[in-house]
Amino acid sequence: MTLQASLIRLVENLLIAGFVAMIAMVFGNVVLRYGFDSGIIVSEEVSRMIFVWLTFGGAFLVAKDGGHLGMTALVTAMGRRGRWVCRLLVELLSLVCMGLMVSGAWAQTVLNVHNPAPISGIPLAVTYLAAVACGIGIAILNVINLVALFQNRMSDDELVIGSSSEDEMAHEPSKPGQRQ
Repeated sequence: MTLQASLIRLVENLLIAGFVAMIAMVFGNVVLRYGFDSGIIVSEEVSRMIFVWLTFGGAFLVAKDGGHLGMTALVTAMGRRGRWVCRLLVELLSLVCMGLMVSGAWAQTVLNVHNPAPISGIPLAVTYLAAVACGIGIAILNVINLVALFQNRMSDDELVIGSSSEDEMAHEPSKPGQRQ
């Protein structure tokens, strides 16, 4: 297994562990509230922080697979040169957005290092670090894709990234053997 695959597997496993912990805390808190008229005070705050990390971690994994919404119908209708230019623009614009996100999230992280959450006491900077990690991760993917693009290592199909909208997919005829 390559280093890249190992890191992706680690991110996936951390997200699964975070999801399980969040479910356990929220479910346990609900049971304690309704069954025993008590609760774990810190669980709501910590589960909110975990949820932020899950959201940004999921965004990274979807970006890795090229699964974010895109204008695939338009780009697919173009020739190879048009697809190449569109992919270049997508990667460059995404890289700029990730730079802005990392910059802003880092500024918030620095501002909130000494600002603890009211119940758990965990620095609120932990929440903003999720955006920093996601932005850096997606920026690395953008750079990898730009290198592959300029080295001409992308096939015509790889030049089109993104998923169609669910509305568009609902109107497509199903293929034989495909479940609906």
